[in-house]
Amino acid sequence: MESSRNVMTIDVDAVYENGILTLKHPVDLPENAEVHVTIQTAAEARTPLGRRLRELRAEIARSGMAPLGWDEIESQVAVRRGGWREGS
Repeated sequence: MESSRNVMTIDVDAVYENGILTLKHPVDLPENAEVHVTIQTAAEARTPLGRRLRELRAEIARSGMAPLGWDEIESQVAVRRGGWREGS
């Protein structure tokens, strides 16, 4: 797969069964699109906060809403800080 400057990230849960990863939700990709897969297994959350964050992440995934990208996270933090951004 070639490196590209126009990168899109899609976060979707999947189930591994009989040697095949099956996505839990459809993704909007062209037919025969090549993708890079990073596998992150679900480790058990050890604290009440960790368990709540996992619940929230699952709710977002079920809603079909895309998770925020890094730029969006920084913008949201800046809004909550009255417009102040790290390094500015």
